[in-house]
Amino acid sequence: MLKKKLFTMMILAVTALFVLSACSDDNGENADDNNDTTGSQEETAGEMQQQEMDLEGFEDSDTFLRINGEEITFAEYQQEFERSKEMAEMQYGIDFDDEDAAMILPQLQHQAVESLITENVMFQEARDQGIEVSDDEVEENIEALKEQFDGEEGLAQAMEAEGLTEESLREYLRENMMIESLLSRNLDLDNIEVTEEEKQDYYGQLQESWEEQGQEEASFEEVEPQITQQLQQQKVQEKQMSYIQELIAESEIERMYQ
Repeated sequence: MLKKKLFTMMILAVTALFVLSACSDDNGENADDNNDTTGSQEETAGEMQQQEMDLEGFEDSDTFLRINGEEITFAEYQQEFERSKEMAEMQYGIDFDDEDAAMILPQLQHQAVESLITENVMFQEARDQGIEVSDDEVEENIEALKEQFDGEEGLAQAMEAEGLTEESLREYLRENMMIESLLSRNLDLDNIEVTEEEKQDYYGQLQESWEEQGQEEASFEEVEPQITQQLQQQKVQEKQMSYIQELIAESEIERMYQ
């Protein structure tokens, strides 16, 4: 749990973007694979099934991806793959000791690759735009993490569980703060408008859901603030994903695997 908590906190709001992007295939043909599932492990496995990647012969130091001329090693891919497995375990309750879970692994392989591509493309763009994060800003984030983990000792334990050193934690925080700044600089996310029609449509969907589940219906006035917030978040995410997809489309990406 500490591993997931630390990872989520470190990459902040960008995490959701990585996951969304990661669940599409190389050509965007399987975008629907990212649909949320609440069924059994077998149903989840079926929806996530994808062709397995041929990774035979790769060594840790081998170049696995080349993104705009910058190399990503096989070891870096393996780290991201293990992280994808952890997220699947927590989100879907998947037991990877179960034979049925084996069919999910190819999808997680591709998810790990797309996460690496998304993260690196965004970081490169932030760097190219001259975005910098000061040491003081990094330290402020570290202090916030200490508070979340009940002190320095708690953070140290979480870092150990994640396999992070103080240096790698600072580097990771700095990169992801740069990515946040990139999104803030290039997207007007503070003036997202939600129309009355959109709110009413969303409320109608809620009414249908309440009826199907036999729940007591709330008035529009009661839930309007939550509806507005939800729709704003959706629009923010759409703008962010559109921007990220443009960056990826403009990038030169070489995949060394089959």
